[in-house]
Amino acid sequence: MLEHAKAELPNECCGLLAGVRDGDVLRVEACYKLKNEAESPTEFFAANGLGEINAKMRACRHEIVAIYHSHPTSEPIPSNKDLERNYYGDCVVHFIIGLNGAEPEMRGWWLLEKSSEPAKWKIDESESGTA
Repeated sequence: MLEHAKAELPNECCGLLAGVRDGDVLRVEACYKLKNEAESPTEFFAANGLGEINAKMRACRHEIVAIYHSHPTSEPIPSNKDLERNYYGDCVVHFIIGLNGAEPEMRGWWLLEKSSEPAKWKIDESESGTA
């Protein structure tokens, strides 16, 4: 995700993380990079390729467990646009990669209707690098 974010500069990147849900635990098993059709440093939109990705996810018995995008010039904190365009409710984690510092910073969020809450997450390298 970090490499994807850097590669798309100066625009935002976006993508989906697919996997399985086990109670309150979401396990990422696949990453799908999307093209930001907005081609903008302040917003993202992606629709092309979603049908193919949905077919791959169904074949693997995966569901969307997280969405990611970057903020090229700001902190990895949900913007008002992020909250307004949250089409998945509080069912998936939203990872935001901030690129405005010396090093990229990624934070996870649960997006609610008008606010957000930090999501707890970790990279579990003991199982083939899944997150």
